[in-house]
Amino acid sequence: MSNQIKKKRSSEKIRITPLGGVEEIAKNMYLVEINDEMFLLDSGLMFPEVEMIGIDAVIPDISYVVKNKNKLKGIFLTNGHVSSMGAIPYIISKLNCPIYGSKLSLELLKSNLRQLGVKKRLKFNYVSNKSIFEFKNTKISFFKTTYSMPDSLGISLSTSQGSIIYTGEFKFDQSVMKAYKSDMFEIARLGQEGVLALLSDSANANTAGHNLPEQDAALQIDSAFYKANKRLIVTCYSSNFLTMSHIVNAALNQNRKIALLGSSIKNAIAIARKLAYMKIEDEKLINIEDLKKYPANEILILSSGEQGEPIEAIRQIADGKIAEVRIEKGDTVMVAATPSPTMEVMLYETLNLLVKLGANVVATSKKLHASSHATKEELKMMLNLLSPKHFIPVQGEYRNLKKHADLALETGVAADKVHLLEKGSTLELIANKFNVLKKNIAVGNILVDGKSVGSVEEFVLKDRKILSNDGIFVASYAISKKTKQLLGRPCIQTKGFVYVKKSKELIDEAESKVVEYLENNPIRSIRECSTIKAEIRSMLSSLLYDNTKRRPIIVVNFSLV
Repeated sequence: MSNQIKKKRSSEKIRITPLGGVEEIAKNMYLVEINDEMFLLDSGLMFPEVEMIGIDAVIPDISYVVKNKNKLKGIFLTNGHVSSMGAIPYIISKLNCPIYGSKLSLELLKSNLRQLGVKKRLKFNYVSNKSIFEFKNTKISFFKTTYSMPDSLGISLSTSQGSIIYTGEFKFDQSVMKAYKSDMFEIARLGQEGVLALLSDSANANTAGHNLPEQDAALQIDSAFYKANKRLIVTCYSSNFLTMSHIVNAALNQNRKIALLGSSIKNAIAIARKLAYMKIEDEKLINIEDLKKYPANEILILSSGEQGEPIEAIRQIADGKIAEVRIEKGDTVMVAATPSPTMEVMLYETLNLLVKLGANVVATSKKLHASSHATKEELKMMLNLLSPKHFIPVQGEYRNLKKHADLALETGVAADKVHLLEKGSTLELIANKFNVLKKNIAVGNILVDGKSVGSVEEFVLKDRKILSNDGIFVASYAISKKTKQLLGRPCIQTKGFVYVKKSKELIDEAESKVVEYLENNPIRSIRECSTIKAEIRSMLSSLLYDNTKRRPIIVVNFSLV
């Protein structure tokens, strides 16, 4: 080893910090700092949990990155899924840095930016598995991985201590088409050259064995299609290009016309055709309004929700909310997607409804929809190919991360070099020494509500949850400016709490209680209004809970007349 390399190694300071993507599936964002340069690996979002009422998305807190944005060299994307690039429209105005990604990733990102009305001019750098970008402290290169999108990439950052490898979301499947194949030789080469730290997808770490080969999934979809005698209605994730390709190919093999339902799937198919990932002749695509022009056994309706959520899409069809697509007896309905936990109840309710309407239902199945994430054996293969000195499991709930950490130990990674990092905790690497800095960077969830980013506080969410569960109770009163006495009867209004006509006794009692209170506690000055409002709210809260066991939001209004 030359003295120059020794000197560089002794002075080189590397820090790796998850800002998202750990103890959660989605919201991938990993910060790598090498001396005075910063690199963001992915910038994803997460869809809100059920109790986050009115929230459109959840993104990582980038306060630390914004404070040091002069050091930031770019955002580097592994794929075009929102879990990897969905936060960019909300954060890029604060960072103003280049974005690196494959053609598909950047085309999907540009479409997302247009949909959200982001007009800022951005610098895009198209990359492939052959690309190399040189910076002062590192060289960044890419290698092909298998995922639900073609030309997905892993990322390698070279340092004097060895490479830092981020796999992105991946699996191993040698049955996939060329655009989806992992570059096993390049992965093995990186391992032979020396890997300092590996950040690897953990979402499927608790699943034994290997994934269902995509080739088998395609055959199962083909088989289901051949059994359909009338219309085929299929729903899937618009981000899963592999599954969409299987569905489209099966339809074309049967000479079916394809009608697309939902803006997300129309957009995905348009981009896939533009970049030659799918070959569909124009005459094979028909408008949803023209379904009646073709025999039922020559039609495929391919749908997805507005945010790519398939279960919501098929539910709307089952509920008769899509005028052009009414379920007819003999229709075959296929759900080629695994529902998220929050969608499972809706899925089973929808399947029951579809059967009642006379449809033949082909429910979600591992035979129809292969996972996009590596299983135990595939994760061990990645670990064995790369042989990292340090290992950081990412992209997963804690149970997934812990299981992946155990797999790393099985493949020979030293126990003290397997790091279950929390968001904001940092692995620091200097020369041959390392240190974990717990909660080194302030992080949290930033909530997106329409065009508002980060301004929704917890108490607002709490109020929204109460409104959705228990409704609102509004009591309005007119007070004389001169006498400070109540004028007339109070006006009571409710929404989502009780039906007023059927709860007249309760409403009358509430009115009487307020009148009695104001008669016994006359307002002496305007300053007293806020105190009296609070006491009336407390009184009404007790009354309403005693009678209904519900706690609506209570609003008390005074009008001075």
